[in-house]
Amino acid sequence: MNNTKSLEELFNNRIFRVPDYQRGYAWEWQQVEEFLADLELLSPNRRHYTGTIVLHQPEDTIGKSDSDNEGTNYAKWHIVDGQQRFTTIVLLLNEISRALSKYESSHDLAQGIKKKYVEATDLDGLPLHKLSLNEDTDDFFKKSILPESPSIAGPQVESAQRLLNAKEQIAEHLCEKEGSEQSLRGLYRKVTTRLHFNLYEVEKEAEVGVIFEVMNSRGKPLTELEKVKNYLLYAASSFEDVTPDNRDKFASSVNQAWACILKQLMAADLGSPEEENRMLRAHWLMQYDPQPKNWKGHGSIRSEFDLREYQGNHTELLRELHGYVNGLRDACICFCDALSPARSNAFDSFNGDIRSDIIRWNEKLVRIGVTATFLPLLMAARTRWPAEPEKYLEIVKLCELFAFRIYQAGDFRSNYGQAALFRIAHEVVVYGMESDDTVRQVKKEMNSRANSRFDAFTNIEEPEPWYWWPGLRYFLYEYEQHLASARGVLPKVSWEEIGSEESIEHVLPQTITNQPYWQQYFDADTHKKYVHDIGNLVLTRDNSSLSNKPFPDKKGTFDAEWPCYAASSLFQERELARQDDWTPQAIDERRARLLDWAKRRWYVDFSDIYPEPDGIEDEPDDSAYDDDNGEEE
Repeated sequence: MNNTKSLEELFNNRIFRVPDYQRGYAWEWQQVEEFLADLELLSPNRRHYTGTIVLHQPEDTIGKSDSDNEGTNYAKWHIVDGQQRFTTIVLLLNEISRALSKYESSHDLAQGIKKKYVEATDLDGLPLHKLSLNEDTDDFFKKSILPESPSIAGPQVESAQRLLNAKEQIAEHLCEKEGSEQSLRGLYRKVTTRLHFNLYEVEKEAEVGVIFEVMNSRGKPLTELEKVKNYLLYAASSFEDVTPDNRDKFASSVNQAWACILKQLMAADLGSPEEENRMLRAHWLMQYDPQPKNWKGHGSIRSEFDLREYQGNHTELLRELHGYVNGLRDACICFCDALSPARSNAFDSFNGDIRSDIIRWNEKLVRIGVTATFLPLLMAARTRWPAEPEKYLEIVKLCELFAFRIYQAGDFRSNYGQAALFRIAHEVVVYGMESDDTVRQVKKEMNSRANSRFDAFTNIEEPEPWYWWPGLRYFLYEYEQHLASARGVLPKVSWEEIGSEESIEHVLPQTITNQPYWQQYFDADTHKKYVHDIGNLVLTRDNSSLSNKPFPDKKGTFDAEWPCYAASSLFQERELARQDDWTPQAIDERRARLLDWAKRRWYVDFSDIYPEPDGIEDEPDDSAYDDDNGEEE
């Protein structure tokens, strides 16, 4: 059915819900501002076409209704398009009601607006909300956005923050532009009687995709993930030699999968359009085509499942689309676990110590900051060996070694080796490459050129300016973990606490003018030579306090009440406190110690891929290190 309705007419005997397969509230300042500007310019006597709203009444709600305490019945409808604008309008009407309630003469009108468009009361005296959002934000919407006295709980996901931003922006606009009682009343009439929607009511979920394929929505453009979903629903509606029941089941499975995907992305704080597209791409490279140049967003899915290629064989198309949807849903879980391993339910298909190890190593890889190259391979490992966590652990450890040796120590561009790793991921999933072969193939990508760079990195004997090296903070935090592990404990300072430049301390200060202690060991040339060397750099939480002090003062004592190395919560600062003085020789010795540790920490055994040991680093004497990650026992 296609007809034009005012907002007032839309809300007659209907309550609305944004289904979970729709993404959360996405409007930002610009979209809200443009909407408010349109209203400001709208003449009180003119209609304004606001766009299209597509509604679907789920089968399990047909013939059922909710009643308010005055006996009015409301049918339940899902908003499958137009939810951003619709949600913003409810926010606006709620704020208009709030503003009008301050005027005694408009108190009844304010309550009427609230009851008709925001919240009535049901027969049991409980709230009957006229609009419910999807699972990620509905509770926040009803408890922290709509009420006069909101909950103290803050936004937990990005879409909830955008709701809060929109509420505050609308309230500010009303205060500045619509401050008088008459102005607020006029705005209310504009919104409810002059804004008109082109209404589509679709009977079947599969028909939703047809709507999207033949029309464009005003507002924020559809994301690639939304376009993929809409094309799948459009394809479902086109099945000719498939029973209506199977067509409808497929459409329902698409929506259920998208509800799961969006929930996972939001929970992992990966709900932006950029992250959605990143997930789509990684799955595509792994499962369908490892050539990144061939990825065309939703266009790749349209080409792969081109309806013209399946004329007369829609049963086969349905089978393949089911495979794509199920694979994408599972891939999204792998994607979120790999990029957000610290969240509470990450890798929850694994148990015990090995799950903790997997989380720990995935966190390391994320800290390095180069993940795009490895995502298809990590997702492939989970997909191929879902019940063998030890194989995933071996792969993620290898990825961390690759990332550090190639991108940080070797200083290669972040796309070095990418095509080969994408191909390996594809072969794991599509051609069934075994885990041992997978490991060997990844090692081969750490070729002799890359190895020589790592050798050069760990064999530096003279001071160099390491302070600006992008991998410095990761390197020093790994060293902190090594020192903690040697004592059988975890680091006392988290990665997040040392995430800024201020967390790097120069033991020999950057300025030593008028500093007798430092000048006895370092003249101008020697200072310049040593000050930014890695042997002189340490993680700290007290950079500003330590500053230019002489070494004995920085060193301090264990029972000192001021910030000093000896009383630090960082093991590497406490290690420095064992030095009597800080001299060029001390810096040279510490550099050698750090780089010797680095050789062991990022050692790779290449004996399984090279028949001859020539040119390959010798295996270090690791008698004082465990086999897992090169940490002292």
